[in-house]
Amino acid sequence: MALFYSEKMAKKPQKKTACPVVEIQSLDYQGLGVTKINGKTWFVEHALPTEKVAIQVIEEKRQYGRAKAVKWLKTAENRQTPSCAIYSQCGGCQMQHVSLEVQRETKQQALFQRLQKLQSSPIALEPMLVGQAKGYRRRTKLSVALQNGNVVMGFRMQNSNQIIPLEQCEILTPALSALLLPLQNLLLNWTQKKHLGHIELVEADNTVAMLLRYMGELAQSDLAQLLAFAKETKLSLFLMNDAQQIEHICGEKPYYKLNDLTLHFSIRDFIQVNAEQNQKMVAQALNWLALEKSDRVLDLFCGMGNFTLPLAQQAGYVVGVEGVEEMVVTARQNAVENQLDNVAFYQTNLDERFVDQPWATEAFNKVLLDPARHGAYFALDHLCELNPERIVYVSCNPATLVRDAEKLIKSGYSLAKVAVIDMFPHTGHLESISLFVKAK
Repeated sequence: MALFYSEKMAKKPQKKTACPVVEIQSLDYQGLGVTKINGKTWFVEHALPTEKVAIQVIEEKRQYGRAKAVKWLKTAENRQTPSCAIYSQCGGCQMQHVSLEVQRETKQQALFQRLQKLQSSPIALEPMLVGQAKGYRRRTKLSVALQNGNVVMGFRMQNSNQIIPLEQCEILTPALSALLLPLQNLLLNWTQKKHLGHIELVEADNTVAMLLRYMGELAQSDLAQLLAFAKETKLSLFLMNDAQQIEHICGEKPYYKLNDLTLHFSIRDFIQVNAEQNQKMVAQALNWLALEKSDRVLDLFCGMGNFTLPLAQQAGYVVGVEGVEEMVVTARQNAVENQLDNVAFYQTNLDERFVDQPWATEAFNKVLLDPARHGAYFALDHLCELNPERIVYVSCNPATLVRDAEKLIKSGYSLAKVAVIDMFPHTGHLESISLFVKAK
């Protein structure tokens, strides 16, 4: 059963006293058990197919509901014991009770079945891009708050604002996980605890970067402790104040290697959290575009050049378009530092009309799309007018991919092949890559 559940469903918990007993029929790609009550579909946290569970309602709407299992009357044979001791509380992972093989198969079939319904011609389901199942996440955002008078740092509890303290995390890269307990100890000695905001950690190839968000003035004693900690742990330290201004305090500017390219990025720039899978994804995209030196390629939602610069190594000319001006500046710097002169970057809001932009009047025969969760729907009309022969679409949201794929197919494209990228093992996130070819 290919059902697509949105995280928007879990915004406002509703109080319910009854705990009905249900039998779980199937598994959603986000690790949610699926059942029906009086014809309405329900998504149940931590429940597996064949299980009989008593549920507690989290949220109910007209067409669907969301609940959590609170008691098991029958347990599935393939239920797996989570390796993380705080899995049942922490909101970081959603699928540790499911084997890795079932996780991957469920995600793959859910996406493929939904896409195949869009066209009569067969779609080639390519092998999933897989990597290490743990220790893969090179970027994280940690909530920090006072709870019962103590500073607590970690991830939010499921369906709650309460923070679950983290001393280690097997999903984070070892370098980031090793910082959790020392950071927690550092914050215990903070003098202005109420001024703490959140912490972002990024493992680059040359450094581990840390951003501390704070309110008000930073006490000199706290700053001294922080600087000493950064030097001791060899961190690149950044501070962000109330006005969202970022100050680079110490350490190197972070970068990562991609092929033989060096890609610098700012501490708040979006980068793919899984370095290993990013390498494979970029290689797959270049392969599916079948690049030649005569090609003119358009890369929409290009960020700081993650796809654009590798494209420029193989194509004749590449244009990258991004909505965030700061990332465009970084992308241009990366092009210069990597001695690529056949690439240009432009800042444009791709959620608004852009046909009058200078880059939009040029000719492109191949296109790469890598939008955020809301997809690329607004950009597709003009994109189809460019009449590219191939479009590679990288998606982090299956719901918007299906919507956008339907529009591309109606505009004369055929979905030739698709592959799921196991970018976020043990979580409900689903990354994929698709190839659309202009029908002849």
